[in-house]
Amino acid sequence: MRKLFKLLTNKILITIFFFLLQVAFVAVLMLYLVSIAAWVYLVASALSLFVCLFVMGKNANPGYKLAWVVPILLVPLFGGLMYLSFGRTAKLRNRKDRKFLVETEKNTFVKYDSAIERAKDHIPHLSPSARKLSELLSHQSGYPVYNGTSVDYYPLGEDFLDALIKDLEKAQQYIFLEYFIIERGKCWNSILEILQAKVAEGVDVRLIYDDMGCLFTLPANYAKKMNAAGIKARVFNKIKPTFDIRMNNRTHRKIAVIDGNVAYTGGINLADEYINAIEKFGHWKDTAVRLEGEAAHSFAIMFLQFWLMLGREHTSVDEFLPLSKPCACPGFVQPVTSGPGKNVQIIEKGLMSIVSNADKYVYINTPYLILDNEFVTALCLAAESGVDVRITMPHIPDKKLVFTMSRSFYPVLLKSGVKIYEYLPGFVHAKSTVCDDSIAYVGTCNLDYRSFYLHYECGVFMYDVPAVADIKADYLATLEQCKQITYEEATDVTAFTKLARSVLRLFAPLM
Repeated sequence: MRKLFKLLTNKILITIFFFLLQVAFVAVLMLYLVSIAAWVYLVASALSLFVCLFVMGKNANPGYKLAWVVPILLVPLFGGLMYLSFGRTAKLRNRKDRKFLVETEKNTFVKYDSAIERAKDHIPHLSPSARKLSELLSHQSGYPVYNGTSVDYYPLGEDFLDALIKDLEKAQQYIFLEYFIIERGKCWNSILEILQAKVAEGVDVRLIYDDMGCLFTLPANYAKKMNAAGIKARVFNKIKPTFDIRMNNRTHRKIAVIDGNVAYTGGINLADEYINAIEKFGHWKDTAVRLEGEAAHSFAIMFLQFWLMLGREHTSVDEFLPLSKPCACPGFVQPVTSGPGKNVQIIEKGLMSIVSNADKYVYINTPYLILDNEFVTALCLAAESGVDVRITMPHIPDKKLVFTMSRSFYPVLLKSGVKIYEYLPGFVHAKSTVCDDSIAYVGTCNLDYRSFYLHYECGVFMYDVPAVADIKADYLATLEQCKQITYEEATDVTAFTKLARSVLRLFAPLM
């Protein structure tokens, strides 16, 4: 009976049950309305037309708007409802959360003024292209650029885990962890053991994980178990079995902060495939960076803003921003975060700025390639202007439909001179960019609509730091295990594949 009760109260089963119940209700309703089908179709079409006008009137990226208008007009009976359910971006779950986050941001950045003021002194020391990028990011996000911060780059998940464990073991005041996916196994268990030991030592340990990302990897009551063990845990955007646009807005961020002086970010989640302890899609290629210095404050603030919002707390952030140890490190770093609802797409704009201002080369790693027209244009113009533009993609995909759609972008890019490579040993999950031996980005943002418009993302832009050379060297070393895709190969597909790609492109915003 206990096992039966546990099964019947399983979060996944409950969610699926109520979702299917709603689908069944809609189906029955539609069957009931068949008798007045003409009127139903007329009303639904009118709704879709109204939604199209609403979408086109929004202050949003034209590519994103067009990608929605086409499927809405293609399927007018359900298109409008589809957009209302899945297409709109929502800042947070409700007005109180939105208001609370705005207040938290204001209070945080007031206490952050000294760092922002010092950042103005750094701007003149940047190269012209880096100066443009840094001012764009500062204006859009409010996060400053720092000097005196050391950067370590990790080309694989296992390298990242080894370094993270060493820093966790040194924690004396606090540990903040925010991850999209956490799964019990070698990776998480090794971290959890340290967290429990640190709690026993009196270290303040806090954890945020995304409910959707961990839907199939953690039990429903995992946060309660963590809190009972002394690890303060909160769940971001809990899943509800509804057609709710806010269910699309996930925290896709990966953040670890130790004592306000060390921070990690990158593409790596806390699960075994990310450290190649198990194999899901061949060898897993991922990247991460470690910051030591004042720039770690930005990641502490990113975490705390969500933490305070989720718990509706009003706590000063000052105690979590200690005086950083002086570091005579060359170059500058600028952490940023982006999210839905503001229509600014900070990280996308930053990456497009890198591409548009490149002089010699731009090398990009991404697991998905589902771009709006502006990004495609930027890549093509750069390549046509003589810039060596290279994109590395997986050869073994984790999502076949998304991979098919990603490949649909190959022909237009290849025709303009962009070079595309696929990583033969397995799956590329890295989200990194390096440009002209001077600028680099490592973070959580994929090159797709979901990351640009629906998810909360984060990353760090680097200017003239030694790690830029490491990122470039790793990219070139990875190319030795890749296959270059030719234009002939990208276009030599069956008629069915071409049709499938065209259909999938219509539904790009849902991917």
